[in-house]
Amino acid sequence: MKPVKQIVMLQGMGNNERGWARLMSDFGRVVLIQQGMIQHVEIWENRQCVFNGAETNLVRSLKLDQMTFSLLTILRSIACCCRFTRGETIDVLIAANYSMGLAALLLRLFGKARKVVVLLSDFLPPRGSFMVRLHRGLTTAMTRFVVRHANEVWTFSPRIPTAATNPRNFVVPICIDDNHMPPGERDEIGYIGCPTPDHALDVLFEICQRHPFRLNIIGDSAYLQSIKHLAPPHTVFHGMLNEPAKINKVLSRCFCGYAVYRDTSPQSYSYFGIPSKTFYCFASNTPVVTSNTAHFTQNIEKFGIGRVVNPALEEIEKAVLDLKEQFPIFYEAINRFREIWNAKAEQFHRERLAVLLEK
Repeated sequence: MKPVKQIVMLQGMGNNERGWARLMSDFGRVVLIQQGMIQHVEIWENRQCVFNGAETNLVRSLKLDQMTFSLLTILRSIACCCRFTRGETIDVLIAANYSMGLAALLLRLFGKARKVVVLLSDFLPPRGSFMVRLHRGLTTAMTRFVVRHANEVWTFSPRIPTAATNPRNFVVPICIDDNHMPPGERDEIGYIGCPTPDHALDVLFEICQRHPFRLNIIGDSAYLQSIKHLAPPHTVFHGMLNEPAKINKVLSRCFCGYAVYRDTSPQSYSYFGIPSKTFYCFASNTPVVTSNTAHFTQNIEKFGIGRVVNPALEEIEKAVLDLKEQFPIFYEAINRFREIWNAKAEQFHRERLAVLLEK
């Protein structure tokens, strides 16, 4: 019997990490370690989750983590890897961004990991106050360091400039989950994320005031609390959710997922990443209304899985009503798109892991 390969995924939250871990478990035992506002660990074997750990709230330490250039994240990542890999050497360690990438390189340096893949999920343009620009400049330099020393670099978007630091860089299609939800009666709208002024929730509030649509808000932030009073009275605030079944329970009642961004320029944080909000929605066969931000957005109109609009009230409202009126058409389009997209994702992982897992 061949020895089981050890794969560790050091990831953040919001890009269908659990569905991705399930796919990766075709190639070995997968330890998924998520860190963001919550720390969570799962273990996957042969597409089955064999361990589902508790969720630890990290919100109180986020500011300290940012001030220390993710030192807490690095230490937590190393500790979790040592704890959940049963003392065995990690064959492939896939680490998100500079913080977990630094942890991965340290583990490789001390013989705990054989191959390191750095995953670039976003890029922070150097904008804002002097201190913000200084912080982003330093984190960009650290990102270039981990990218240069990784065995491979996987990037969510070809727009992320730091990927070019390593010639072995590849754009990775992230697998879209399928919650197998029937169309049913859908009369609600869903938003998932960490609300900021850029997300145009005030526009969504106005649209839901005009029409009898129940609005679901999954996520939280200081900004959301400051505008909460503007929401229609029938809005449901679910708070922070990380459990896929709970998120699906909400989104499976929605005919529309809301992922609008006001800033669609290259100065926008969202311009360089992948719109994780849409991936959550597609997992429940919920089409989205969004603006032309991320590189992935070109697929939405092309495959008929949502509407891409300018961030103006009239356009957003019309798109929302279109999704409601033609929901069965969008539902079927998502099924077709997911099959095409996931076949591409599986092929990518077969090819790359064949290289990474070879002796």
